[in-house]
Amino acid sequence: MDGTRSKRRPPTELARTLVACVCSVGFLLIGCGGEARPASNYLIGAGAADITGPIVDVEFPGYSRSTHIAHGIQTRLTARAFIVGELDESRRLVLVVTDLLYASHEVRLSVVEALQAKYGDQYSLDNVVVSATHTHSAPAGYVHEGRFREPFFDAVVAGVVEAIDTAHESLSPGYILIGEEEVEGGGAQRSLPAYLQNPEAERARYEHDTDRQLTLLKFVQDDGTTSVLNWFAVHPTALTYDSKFVSGDHKGHAALEMERRLSAENSGQPLVAAFANSNCGDVTANLNLDNTGPGKNDLDSARIIGQRQLDTALSLFDSVSEPLSGRVDARITAVDMNDVEVSDAFTGAGPQKTCPAARGYSFAAGSTEDGGGNPVFVEGMLMQDPIIDQLVQDALGTKPPSEEVLACHAPKPILWTETRDPMPIGVATIGQLALVFIPGEITTMAGRRMRETVRNVLGDRSEHVVIAAYSNDHSGYITTPEEYDAQQYEGGHTVYGKWTLPAYQQEIDRVARALASDEPVTNGADPGDRRGTVKSTAIGNEFDEPPAGASFGDVVEALQASYAQGETMSVSFWTGHPDNALRDIYFEIQRRDGSEWRTVATENDWFTRAKWVQASRVFPPLDPFNPFPDPPPPLEEAFTARVIWQIRDAAEVGTYRVVFHGSERPEPGADVRLFAAESPSFEVVRAR
Repeated sequence: MDGTRSKRRPPTELARTLVACVCSVGFLLIGCGGEARPASNYLIGAGAADITGPIVDVEFPGYSRSTHIAHGIQTRLTARAFIVGELDESRRLVLVVTDLLYASHEVRLSVVEALQAKYGDQYSLDNVVVSATHTHSAPAGYVHEGRFREPFFDAVVAGVVEAIDTAHESLSPGYILIGEEEVEGGGAQRSLPAYLQNPEAERARYEHDTDRQLTLLKFVQDDGTTSVLNWFAVHPTALTYDSKFVSGDHKGHAALEMERRLSAENSGQPLVAAFANSNCGDVTANLNLDNTGPGKNDLDSARIIGQRQLDTALSLFDSVSEPLSGRVDARITAVDMNDVEVSDAFTGAGPQKTCPAARGYSFAAGSTEDGGGNPVFVEGMLMQDPIIDQLVQDALGTKPPSEEVLACHAPKPILWTETRDPMPIGVATIGQLALVFIPGEITTMAGRRMRETVRNVLGDRSEHVVIAAYSNDHSGYITTPEEYDAQQYEGGHTVYGKWTLPAYQQEIDRVARALASDEPVTNGADPGDRRGTVKSTAIGNEFDEPPAGASFGDVVEALQASYAQGETMSVSFWTGHPDNALRDIYFEIQRRDGSEWRTVATENDWFTRAKWVQASRVFPPLDPFNPFPDPPPPLEEAFTARVIWQIRDAAEVGTYRVVFHGSERPEPGADVRLFAAESPSFEVVRAR
C-alpha cells in the first residue's frame, strides 16, 4: 500500500444522496451517479467499551511463568460487539471480541443475564458469542479459577454488556461485504516437527504451513456508518514474557489504528474495528522463531505484526465487493469432552474415545519459539519420569494419574490431571459465511479439517468458513492426532488426548446438521456455573503510605525543556496503588491550543505507556521447582508512576504537558481519594 486512501463522503451526505436518488434493480441499488451498492438485507449494529482491569501486582497467565507480573499499562483492553439480524427481527447473532487471553463461560452467563433483564429473550446463550483475541498481555483474575479477582470479572462483564448495548441501540438496516486477502509476514509455523507428521498428501494441498488468509466483514448501515470485523490466525505473543505491561498486543494495535484512521476520515465519528483470532494454535508472531522478530524489540515487533494485519484489512476495506445474502442462524451447545465416543467416520482408526483432561510434560516446556517454559522440560518428551512426577506431586499436592488415564493419553506423559466442565461449541451462518465457534486453540491443519467438516454438511451455505477460536470458554489446544503423537507443546496442552480433534469434528458435524435441517441441537451437556464458588483475591493496597518529603501527585523528576519529534519523553509522579480504583483513564498527553489544553494521547495510544514501581518491591526469579508460587504480598509504600511517550515523527510542534490521574487510600478501610496532577509544560520541536 502507498499510504493514500480514497476520501469517502461524510455519512450524512451519503445517506441524503441515497435516500434522494436510488432505485432498486434486482439485488443492487443504483445511485444517480451510476455507482452500485447492495440492497440493505440485515439489521446491523456495533459498539465498543472498556474492560481494563488491574494493571499492577497481578500475574499474566498466558506464558505460565511466575515472573510475568504486571506493573503497568501499554494499551487499555476493549470489548467490541457486533449484532447481525434479519430485517424481520426473527433471528439475531451477537459476536463479541475481547482483548483477553481467553473467554469465560461465567462472563458469558452474566452478560446474557444482564441482557435479558433489558431485552427479554431476544438475546440468550443460543445467540451470544464472546471470544478473545488471546493476547498474552491480559492479566488473570476474571476467570473463576486460581486467583479470582471479582472487580476484574465485574469490569469485563460490564464492558461487554455496554458494548452490546451500544450495538443494540445503533441497530439499523444495512449490508455486509466479505473478502479475503493474504497477510504477508504475519506469522510463522512454530511447531514444524508436529506439522510434518500430517500426511504428505494432505500437506501438499496447501501452499503454506500456516493459513495466511485474513477474512474481513465490512458492515455498512444505511446512514453510512461503517464497522469492521476480521479474523486472522496468529498468536498474540509478540509482546514476550519480559514485557510487564497490560496490552492488546499486535491485534490491539491493529484495532486501535484502524479505528483511529477510519474515525478521522469520518469527521471523528467513532467506528468499531475488531481483529479476531482463528486457528493459530501453531502460529507465532515471533518470526525469528527464537522469541524475537521481526522488530528491534518486542514492542516494535507487535507494532509491525499489527501493521501487517492492518494494511491487509485497509486494503480489503477499500476493495471488498461480495455481499452476504441469506439467513442469520446459529446453533450453540455444550459437550463433555472428557468422555466422548468418537466414530470411525472421524478417526479413520476405528471407534475411539477422548480422555479425562490432563496436561503433559510438553505443556510445561512451553513453545520454544515463543520463549519456552519451565527449563526442567523440553518439547517432545514421550516417557513418564518418576522423579519429575514426584516433584510435581510434592509441589502441587496432586495425585498420580491412574494407569487407565496414562494409557488413554499415550504417548503423552502426564504432568497432572484436572477437572474440566463441558465445553461450548457452535456453528452460525450469515448468508454464505459459516462461523465455527471453538473454545480452544486449534492448530493450522486441525482448523483446515474442521472447515472441511462444516463444508461437507452446509454446502452452499458455507462458501466461506471461518474458525472463530477462543469462543465462550477455553479448552486448551486441539491438534491433529498425527501432531499429538509428536508431543510438541501444542500436543502436551491437548488435554483430552489424541482423539480430541476428531471428537470436536464429530460434535461440530452434529451441530451443523441441526442448523442445516432447521432443527434444535439435542443432547447438550450442562456447562455448569462457578459463580459464587471461588473466593475473590483482593486488589490494590489496604492503605498507601505517603512518600517521604513529598505528596501524592508531586512530580518525581524534572522534564527536559523540549523534545524533538521521534524522541521519547518521560515523567514520573508519586501515587498510591493504581488498583485501589480501576480508572477510566490514567494519564493524558495534552497540547496547548490557544488558551485551552487538548488531549492528544492517553494510555490507549500505542506510543504511550506507564510503569508503576515501588522502591522496596523485589520479585523473586523463576524457580523451576516451584512454578506457581504465591506472588509477593503488596507493600503499602508509595509508587512512582512513570509516564512514557514515544513522540510520533508527525506530532505537531507546540507546548505540551502530562496530566496524571492517580489514587491513594489514606488508611485501612478509608475511601480511595482520586486526584489529578499536572507536569510542567515542555516543547515538542521539529526533528533535529
